[in-house]
Amino acid sequence: MDTSLPVPLYHQVAGLLRQRIEDSVYPVGRRLLSEDELAAEFDVSRATIRQAIGELVIEGLVVRKQGRGTFVEARPSSVLHQRFRGSLGDLVRESRRAKTRNIEVAHDAPFPERIAELLQMDQPRGTIVRRTRMMDGEPFAYTVTYLPPDIGELLTHTELRRTALMVALISRGVALQSATQSIRAQLADIDVCSRIDVEIGSPVLYVERVVNERSGRPVEFVKSWYRGDRYEYTVNLDIEAEPNDPYFQLA
Repeated sequence: MDTSLPVPLYHQVAGLLRQRIEDSVYPVGRRLLSEDELAAEFDVSRATIRQAIGELVIEGLVVRKQGRGTFVEARPSSVLHQRFRGSLGDLVRESRRAKTRNIEVAHDAPFPERIAELLQMDQPRGTIVRRTRMMDGEPFAYTVTYLPPDIGELLTHTELRRTALMVALISRGVALQSATQSIRAQLADIDVCSRIDVEIGSPVLYVERVVNERSGRPVEFVKSWYRGDRYEYTVNLDIEAEPNDPYFQLA
């Protein structure tokens, strides 16, 4: 374990055990090693192991059985499996499925310079929408959306309480055409923790996305933090042979 990280040791241990469970290294029904064995493996105290396992118990990943040990439980059904096939329609469908809470809409708000440049704006001010996205009554993502003034002014707080943001834009005549996004792992900070009900330092999936309308103009910059224990992101990859590319020539 790395004591230099700003993440408690028990969080680090819980994260590694959680990953093993998700990867079926510890399949459903498997008994975990004893606290002493795990403490020796991770070079931490039994108290740290006890805290880490307690976190997994709360998440429903494992169950303690008196006199028998700790066993892996069936995976919670609340995990949202999202499959993308390179279509903007996938994003629209996802937005339709999710509910929202804690919606905040700020017009004429200052933008970070980088985001203003990505949206090709002359002035770094526009509309910022913050919201927590829900599935089956549980939070799975916190999203912050930046929109140019003429686009953002089409939206109201009242409308966003009942309509997904992308759906609202389409209904207002914004011809969304394409999106480019990047994905990486992050540790949840204080703001993200309070929005999606995780502890500080918990692993989250961080996504940035730029959405373009049909003319090619970027009209939306989105930042989202997804709970690692409730969201699974899948992308289909197809091989399309390029002309004269020897690596993809069929025999």
